[in-house]
Amino acid sequence: MHSVTIGNVEIRALQDARPLMDPRYMFPPYADQMLDEYPDLIVDQERQLMQLQITSFLVRTAGKNVLIDSGLGNRKRSGFPPGNLDEALREAGVDRGEIDYVVHTHLHVDHVGWNTVDNEQGEPEIYFPKARFVIQEPEWDYWMEPEKVEAPGNEHLKQCVEPLRHSGRIDFFNGEAPFDENLTFIGTPGHTPGHVSIGVYSAGERAVIVGDASHHPMQLDHPDWSPAFDIEPERAAATRSRLFEEAASDGQTWIAGHWPYPGIGRIVPLNGKRVFQGL
Repeated sequence: MHSVTIGNVEIRALQDARPLMDPRYMFPPYADQMLDEYPDLIVDQERQLMQLQITSFLVRTAGKNVLIDSGLGNRKRSGFPPGNLDEALREAGVDRGEIDYVVHTHLHVDHVGWNTVDNEQGEPEIYFPKARFVIQEPEWDYWMEPEKVEAPGNEHLKQCVEPLRHSGRIDFFNGEAPFDENLTFIGTPGHTPGHVSIGVYSAGERAVIVGDASHHPMQLDHPDWSPAFDIEPERAAATRSRLFEEAASDGQTWIAGHWPYPGIGRIVPLNGKRVFQGL
């Protein structure tokens, strides 16, 4: 288990899954250049696949257990292994009933998966029995239109997000706003319309949990390399550049759920470039 303390806040990385991805699927316009510049990127030579991480973060703040994103879940999904967030929580000594909030950076499949699990009748039930679910209202409005919920490939919305609708356990936020005395939502649009990162500001120390504003450290060299999942690629690239600049200039801790596990470190200038130094 890997954790970092930011002032009065403890942040623990919870590894949910380690999918292998085809760079030509994930970064189609840049894949050839990527493979030339980063030959060590490929971990499965036979299938020419790169490693991706899906990590959630357990944040202990103001006496509460806050889970930032809920991973893939335990359902079988094409192209993905089942998630292990339940095991990671047990290893951290935390029962699912002790989670007070599940905060979503956005509503993609690998960030909402453990919101629900299927019961014996095959129907989704909320996995965290006491948690409230924190969602950005523009993100909800974008994804939860009926045509998107019913669209092929969006089964996770019906399975993992729709069951929250009438639960009475959603707290909506809208853009940049404090969540509590230590956590603040930072607007980081581009990957999705309502995407947010989480700023951690406590006792004079700073960190940012970036969500999907960045998927890999190679984007430090190429912030314009937007993956196929960025809905607004140019806007996402501008968001990435801003986050990289802020992290490099003020020394805040960088926490990224898709970067090599645990994804916790700092972005520092070195020999005219920005590099990631893990903690």
